[in-house]
Amino acid sequence: MKKIDTIYCDFDGTITKRDSVNGFFEMYAPNWMESEKLWIEGKISSRENAIIQVGLLKNVSQEQLGDYINSIEIDDYFLDFVDYVKSRNIKLTILSDGFDFFIKKVLERYNLDIPYYANKLIYENGKFNIEFPYYNEKCDKKAGMCKCEKVKEKSFCYIGDGTSDLCIAKKADILFASKNLHEYCEKKLIKHYYFETFSNIVEKLDEVIL
Repeated sequence: MKKIDTIYCDFDGTITKRDSVNGFFEMYAPNWMESEKLWIEGKISSRENAIIQVGLLKNVSQEQLGDYINSIEIDDYFLDFVDYVKSRNIKLTILSDGFDFFIKKVLERYNLDIPYYANKLIYENGKFNIEFPYYNEKCDKKAGMCKCEKVKEKSFCYIGDGTSDLCIAKKADILFASKNLHEYCEKKLIKHYYFETFSNIVEKLDEVIL
């Protein structure tokens, strides 16, 4: 058992039930999987991938964008998890290589005040652009948003599910992993706790955090 008072958490596919960015591209960015495959294969960076995919977005109205964001669902037990960490004075921060626009709107819908860092999605006059305020050219993964750069604590817990979490997962003192991240940790023999929902995390936290 180790004293941890900071938790960092991924957003897409971790807090949300499905990857909200991929879901958006599926609906509005034809051929988005072409660059996605190149990213998965390590042939382009996630930053390059995001620029390509955002450039593919066509004819999305304000109403369509709003309807899509309202369709994004969070894990059934995430609100319980937030109450749990607040009751124990644990700091929670979201680190995402996705879009700040989606995160902001989802948190507002659930009345959640959680700090977050993500790529900046800009929507003006029906057109999209993307900026990378947290890009770090020294990032091993060349991610749009360097998660490792935002972590200042020597000891922390991390929760994630995918490719954007591979680097920071190796540095976490306590790691909760699902989906692709869990499979990666299994192959690389990285110590972690598997979870399906945030109820699993709440059940385990008291055992691993002093």
